[in-house]
Amino acid sequence: MELQVAPSFDSWTSMFLLAVAMGVFLFVSILLSKDKKNIPIAFLVLAFSTILFQYVLFWTKYTQVFPYLGMAPHICYYAAGPLLYLYFLNLYKKEASFNFILHFLPAFLVLVTYVAQLMNGLHLTQVKVPWLWFSGNPWFIAIHLALYCFLAYRMFFRSKRTNEFEKLRYRWSMVLAFLFSLFTLAYISYYVLINFPFFNSDWDYMISITMSASIYTIAFFVMKQPQIFDGEFFVQLFLPDQNKDNSFEESLLNEFYAKLTKYMENEKPFIDNELRLVNLADSLGFSTHLLSKVINKKSGKNFNQYINDYRLLEAKRLLLENPQYSIKTIYFDVGFNNKATFYKSFRKEFNCTPSEFRNTASAP
Repeated sequence: MELQVAPSFDSWTSMFLLAVAMGVFLFVSILLSKDKKNIPIAFLVLAFSTILFQYVLFWTKYTQVFPYLGMAPHICYYAAGPLLYLYFLNLYKKEASFNFILHFLPAFLVLVTYVAQLMNGLHLTQVKVPWLWFSGNPWFIAIHLALYCFLAYRMFFRSKRTNEFEKLRYRWSMVLAFLFSLFTLAYISYYVLINFPFFNSDWDYMISITMSASIYTIAFFVMKQPQIFDGEFFVQLFLPDQNKDNSFEESLLNEFYAKLTKYMENEKPFIDNELRLVNLADSLGFSTHLLSKVINKKSGKNFNQYINDYRLLEAKRLLLENPQYSIKTIYFDVGFNNKATFYKSFRKEFNCTPSEFRNTASAP
């Protein structure tokens, strides 16, 4: 009769289990954050935590206790690449089409296989899955991971790098892609080296350390600065010492302010009397904190003052070009909600009332 080894933990597996717990915490934290664009990273962290948890079960012999969890990591392997790719789409402001769901088809097929095997194991039913051979094949998983490494690199290598923001975004993309590539290489190395007689469990642990360190480095940066999609994050991440040289940050602020000015002049969002900081930030792809900083630093005004300046300039133009318009029509058209605020702001800016301005302009 073959004796089964009793399940037990050692220092390595305890450390990995702690990493799993940290991964679950990061998943929940990122998922509950205000920036929903980070959701793909949240699920990527969860996927790697699940994989690492299965490794812990394997090394501690707890797979004897939980035999039906063995296929769960395969779902995560096939989901990891599409999640990273979806994150890059968000990072580069590209819309993911409805067909993007097809990227998760392999993961879904493995999920179906897992559910079928679980039901078979519990004797609830007997289901035969024709693609069972594909679900747990390590070389199919390796090819799948490598494919998404290629897609990620291709996306940001093709991206523009004409200004400082785009250059910094490119560098952040390189960090992410390198870490994911490191994980992919570690996975492939495991299934190559395991066939050699010199392979031992210590090497197995080292490969797992590489994989877990890669994904938790990504998670650390995301948690360190949730506004990862705005340029301020890249400044904080890659600029060595902003106290010594602010020229780099200043050039970024200039670029963002130029983008803001162009949008204000071309799209005229200020005519919406319900315009809020968060609405304008979303339209520009900035965080509210970054937009507020750009306005304060470059115009010396707060958000409301900045918006009202554009409304007043537009009101001035309408007063000159459309003498048939009533004052009430004009202040509503440019985004003011009431007459009192409009008159007070107009007098402060031009030292006269709107009526006086119109009369002076129309006088011979």
